[in-house]
Amino acid sequence: MWPSAVRLVQIIPRKALQLTEKKIVLPLAPQTRELEKPTLLNVLRRQMEAAEESWPKNIRIEPVVKKEAFKRVQSDVRVRMKKLLKER
Repeated sequence: MWPSAVRLVQIIPRKALQLTEKKIVLPLAPQTRELEKPTLLNVLRRQMEAAEESWPKNIRIEPVVKKEAFKRVQSDVRVRMKKLLKER
């Protein structure tokens, strides 16, 4: 028989816990450092530009194309254009 969540949970009475102090946990500070970090794609692009000819040929970075770029393109042509943008 595999252990289930019901079998693993044990209810402890409040009297068994020794809570003398009540702590108020402050909300986390906003993590603005994460927003300033360059993305992996940007880091790889910089490395590729710096390496020029020594960059391995099997590592390709495809450009990011947003939906707005294909907004006014006919639907049957849109699929073919998306395939052309991806390297093989």
